[in-house]
Parts: sequence; structure tokens; C-alpha cells
Amino acid sequence: MGTFDNKTFRSKRQQAEYERSFIGRYQALIKKNSFLYLGLPMMLSVAFGSVILSKFTALRYEQRDEKVKELDEQQALDLATKKRKVDIKEEYYKLQGLLDEHENWEPKRVERLPGESENVF
Repeated sequence: MGTFDNKTFRSKRQQAEYERSFIGRYQALIKKNSFLYLGLPMMLSVAFGSVILSKFTALRYEQRDEKVKELDEQQALDLATKKRKVDIKEEYYKLQGLLDEHENWEPKRVERLPGESENVF
């Protein structure tokens, strides 16, 4: 048994009016060459939208970069004139976490809750 179509019934006069309308002419063109009249405009609109949106996002990130890069004259002079001496050993110990504040560190066993096993093997 065939399926029922969703086409609305139109009289001959209504069908003629429909075929003369913009939508009717467009549907006839789509039936003749669907890619040219439906697929190509869709793909072009997606590509155009992508280009436009990429310009908006680029503008957004450029504005954020300008906020980060802006320095006043005093800060620029401080950065240019301030020379920081770097001690390689101190930097190494900072990275390793072996500075004076941690030299008295020793491992300590965590107290067990009452009834919890010691897990000694």
C-alpha cells in the first residue's frame, strides 16, 4: 500500500496562481536544478557567514591584546632600566622547592580513624 502525500489540493485556478507566484516559480527551478538554486546559495551563505564572523572574532581578540600590551611611560621606563640579576642556583632551588622554608620538612604519618586498619604489610 502506498503512502499518502502531504500535498494540499488546489483547483486549476489556484494551481495556476501558485505557479505564477515567486514560491511556485522557485520550486519549479529547484525541481529542474536543485544544486544550482538550493545547494549553491546555501553553501555560499555558510561561507560568507564564516568570513564575516571570523572578522568579528579577530577584532575581539585584537582589542583584548591591545588592553594587555598597553603600558604607560613610567612602566616602560621601569622595564627598560631595571636590571634583575639572576642567580642560577636560587632559581634551581625555587623550582625544586628546596628553599629555606622547606628545609626542616619531614614526612609524618597520618592519624588513622578509630576502627580503621593500619594496612601494614
